[in-house]
Amino acid sequence: MKLIIQTILILFFLSSVLYSGESGDLPGEEQKKPEEMFDEKPIEKEGLDVSNITELLKPKNTEVTLPKNRLEKIFNQFFLAELNRGQLNIIGECENNLAEGKCFKVEPNKSSNHFNNYYFYTNSQNQVYSIIAFNNKRQGDLNKCKEKISLWKDYFNSYDLIEKEPKDNSLNFVLTDAPQKNSIEIFASCYDEQFRDISSSFSIKFFKNV
Repeated sequence: MKLIIQTILILFFLSSVLYSGESGDLPGEEQKKPEEMFDEKPIEKEGLDVSNITELLKPKNTEVTLPKNRLEKIFNQFFLAELNRGQLNIIGECENNLAEGKCFKVEPNKSSNHFNNYYFYTNSQNQVYSIIAFNNKRQGDLNKCKEKISLWKDYFNSYDLIEKEPKDNSLNFVLTDAPQKNSIEIFASCYDEQFRDISSSFSIKFFKNV
């Protein structure tokens, strides 16, 4: 009797070993051998080109070129507008350019120590179309005037202006925003000049075409 019981226990133990599996396994689930898992090569996706990945990772140029503004005013005076009397002191009149216009010698609140005279010219509608700022004191050193020319040229670089011929002259320059409507022209000069009632050793002239 004991032998029969031992035989039954042995058969039961053997059957439990044969049918038991690892925890979490599901019936019919295919298991890969460890060596197969490590030997498997990654599947390459079609259409994915990684040959230029280094080029893609390079930092891009983030510099942004902002549009430049038109030059609409100087010395706190707008062109093609009436005299800004709140920003200047009228000293007297000067020789006008137009038969129906006027010229005013002024002291602008916003000025430059490069000049000691400011002439504002108006047309028949009392609109300022031209401004001349000049210095009538004789210059002893042209290199100082070259520095002034360079400073003003750098200042105008912030505006939508192009240089007219001749270029790269250290003693003068001519700028314009043509072909825009009512274009402006700017003339700067270190040369001694005599015109109308002006005697100048350094000047900047603004002419707004109407």
